[in-house]
Amino acid sequence: MLDLSGSTLEVLPRWIGNLKHLRFLDISNCPNIKKLPNSICKLQNLQTLFLDGCDQIEELPKDMRYMISLRFLLLATKQRDLHGHGLQHLKSLRVLAIYGCENLEYLFDEIQKLTSLHTLWIVDCKKLVSLPHGLKYVAALQSLVIGVCEKLDLSTAQGLKEKEDYNEDYLVDTGFSLQSLYIADLPKLKALPQWLLRGSANTLKNLTITGCENLTTLAEWHNLTSLEKLEIKCCPKLSTLPKTMKRLKQLKIEDCTLVSQRCQQEIGEDWPKVAHASRIVLDGNIITAPELLINPTP
Repeated sequence: MLDLSGSTLEVLPRWIGNLKHLRFLDISNCPNIKKLPNSICKLQNLQTLFLDGCDQIEELPKDMRYMISLRFLLLATKQRDLHGHGLQHLKSLRVLAIYGCENLEYLFDEIQKLTSLHTLWIVDCKKLVSLPHGLKYVAALQSLVIGVCEKLDLSTAQGLKEKEDYNEDYLVDTGFSLQSLYIADLPKLKALPQWLLRGSANTLKNLTITGCENLTTLAEWHNLTSLEKLEIKCCPKLSTLPKTMKRLKQLKIEDCTLVSQRCQQEIGEDWPKVAHASRIVLDGNIITAPELLINPTP
């Protein structure tokens, strides 16, 4: 284990590649580091690499494909895209987190080759415009977090120009089935596209959407039969909920006037959809359906 986090290092020494048995390397929050030696790619036993907070790194090492044991990768870079580093060949990678990449517009192709990837975080990448087309084939992916990406349009994919083609392409079963989805601060998001939820309709358990000021409709949502927790905040234009949420246990709506009105106890149009939930919070007010007190669900 080697922890260099928060240090004033400007250059990582080349000899770091000689630490053949190193499994954990933390270089996070080292704002002075601009380049990593390619020798770091010789660490074939390395399982964890933290580079988050190193937002001055001009380019990632080119031979990262050889870091065959890497399971957890948190990174930051000043690059425009992540092509050319072999990230798609990291077959052992389970968690990939991309933070604070101010210039990043695209990720990388063939992300579907990450057959072990179960968690993907993309946060504070303000110039990111689309997600990789191959994301639909990452069958192991369970948790997806996307936040603070001002230019990201979820209805388009890298390499595809027509929004319609992208959504239609997702009408086929690709094995993409999330359990947790968190979306925050995406001003371009007007409706959740079919590709994102179609394969997850029977697997998604937790869904959070916050700060999406232009999100207007969930009309094309599928029945989310496994959804247990739904939280929606600061989406003032949103007016609808999924049609069926038979396993819903927790519902929290905050600063979403239209949805809150539709979920009002007994009188709201969507009240029958959510009345069975054991905990309902609307704008800070806790609501408990009377029937739950009489006949609580086991």
